[in-house]
Amino acid sequence: MNPVRLHRITIIACAALFGAAACASRSSHPDPDPVPARVYTPRPASHEEEVTLIRADSEVFAAVVRAQLRASNDEYPYHIDELRYDPRPYGSRNGYPEMSAGVQGAAPELYFAKAGKDAIDQIAANRKIILELRNVPEGSPFNYPQCAGVGVPQPPPTRRGSSRPKVANVHAGCPKKPEGYVTVGLPLRGQPEGLKNIRDTKGDLVDLDGDVWTVLVDESIAGPEGWRRTQHAWIFKRSRWTGRLDLAATIQTGIVE
Repeated sequence: MNPVRLHRITIIACAALFGAAACASRSSHPDPDPVPARVYTPRPASHEEEVTLIRADSEVFAAVVRAQLRASNDEYPYHIDELRYDPRPYGSRNGYPEMSAGVQGAAPELYFAKAGKDAIDQIAANRKIILELRNVPEGSPFNYPQCAGVGVPQPPPTRRGSSRPKVANVHAGCPKKPEGYVTVGLPLRGQPEGLKNIRDTKGDLVDLDGDVWTVLVDESIAGPEGWRRTQHAWIFKRSRWTGRLDLAATIQTGIVE
């Protein structure tokens, strides 16, 4: 046999053996399990941080109530005669939102470390005092199971002579006059990124600076024509003249009807 050809066969055989060994080695060492994604766990707040949060919440909540009482019927926020506030932040048991608001930068833990139960209870207690001083009632959510949303159309009427039962009015179980239930979230320092350069309820682009605070306000309104649930971000800016937080803009972030 030609020596050159024999040398080539030897190289090919060695390469084949090396490849087989490499495959065997690879199969004997399976890929490592994927590393699970890290879950963000909010840091517990210190006592000093909880005191700061409590003070900020009282000021912002008082500003919300003050703005609501000054509201008119012409533009949002609207004036509601039958209105009650839930003193618990977000209306939840632990004082934190049960679901994300879907707004970038609106998680309260991004602004203040997570407060404990005693601090949340103190926040709710302070809110009750603010409501009492303003003669605004507090209360729990209303429940009208036979009341459909304002966006639900009436079913077509039953044809004359039809054996179908009479169609019920989907709003027959609604209250005779409008009433509202409001929850207010924890204060967010500044204007969240997801709300910058967004048009507010007046149609203006909003990008505020200075001493600015944002809070999410959820309103459930029920009346003769059905119910509607909305969420708005209320943005406050401190006045240079009075030193108080004044409502600067409101941005709708959600609606269900």
